[in-house]
Amino acid sequence: MGETVIVTGARAPVAHDIARSLRAYGCEVHFADCAHAWVARALRPEFPVHRLPPPRTAFGEFRRELLRLLDKTSATRIIPTCEEVFWLAEAAKRDGFENAVFAPPPETLRQLHSKAEFVQLAQEAGLLVPETQVLDRPISATEFAAPEELVFKPEYSRFATHTLIGPTAKQVLKIQPDEDCRWVAQQRIEGDELCSWSAVHGGKVTAFAAYRPRWRSGNSAAFQLESVESPALYDASTKIAAATGLSGHLSFDAICDHSGETYLIECNPRAVSGLHLFDGDASMASAILGERACDAPPLGTLRHMGPAMALIGVPMAIKNGQLKQLRSGWRASRDVIDREGNPLVTLACLADAAGFTLLALRNSLSPAAATTSDIEWNGGPIG
Repeated sequence: MGETVIVTGARAPVAHDIARSLRAYGCEVHFADCAHAWVARALRPEFPVHRLPPPRTAFGEFRRELLRLLDKTSATRIIPTCEEVFWLAEAAKRDGFENAVFAPPPETLRQLHSKAEFVQLAQEAGLLVPETQVLDRPISATEFAAPEELVFKPEYSRFATHTLIGPTAKQVLKIQPDEDCRWVAQQRIEGDELCSWSAVHGGKVTAFAAYRPRWRSGNSAAFQLESVESPALYDASTKIAAATGLSGHLSFDAICDHSGETYLIECNPRAVSGLHLFDGDASMASAILGERACDAPPLGTLRHMGPAMALIGVPMAIKNGQLKQLRSGWRASRDVIDREGNPLVTLACLADAAGFTLLALRNSLSPAAATTSDIEWNGGPIG
């Protein structure tokens, strides 16, 4: 038996594939989250699932319970997957277990998460980024002559929450940036969206996957993706990894414009759906643990999230007259939610979705925002 590893963010499908990979590699795996994470509890063979306090509202209690969990399990590694990474990195820094966490220090996480600071970092690394202006004061009616050529978004955000793409002047005036809640205005790049996920150790990429979102609802996360070749995104991953010297997840959103140039739009220093393309194979665990690099997934690999394909994809395809395309893509793809053929996993996925939907309704949030409301970090002081 290998080492004992805690995978946090158990609510997320990416956490489940990381756990599958680690188990295949011989590790003892424990899940942890401050949500119920019914899917994680339904996986078979079973994984222990531990409940933690929500770090965004109870950071002190989160730290104490995390230390207790480390002591109880004798875990030597913690692999964050979602936005709890920011709180976890800060807790590790204060409590002296930074070397156990698959994440860079808080100051590096801030630089990568910031829509403003990341652009500067990428420029210094010689990478293409959109022209970006930081907004830290109220916007005047005449400040932007052509807002339809821009994209506006909060400095710290996720899932395109609050993002305005090519807005009207009236919409722009509703933005209320200030020094404590900055926004950015970016040049709008037209083209094909590409994404990537990398595992990085000591500034070196050990796993890499570039992919194209195939099916998605609006600008939210994709529920079907296809592996593609992108030398530009691999180059960006190696350069940002080297520039920061980080160990952890490194994920990018990018646009390949009509001339073939690839622009980095933003960075997510956490796990994203691209790692599903590795199918929970033991080689991914080896790369995440920093023991051996693994090969990229074969080009054209298709993976999907079954419940979302059925509940979101089918109505969308019917509305847009794309049912034939959805059906053919679905048949050529594999489900990442229920890999073992366990119906309880799909039911648990629906239970998790229902729980976040109720939370959204109670708190006047979008369903996407509800999934991170207890763990997200928006640039403010911690603890």
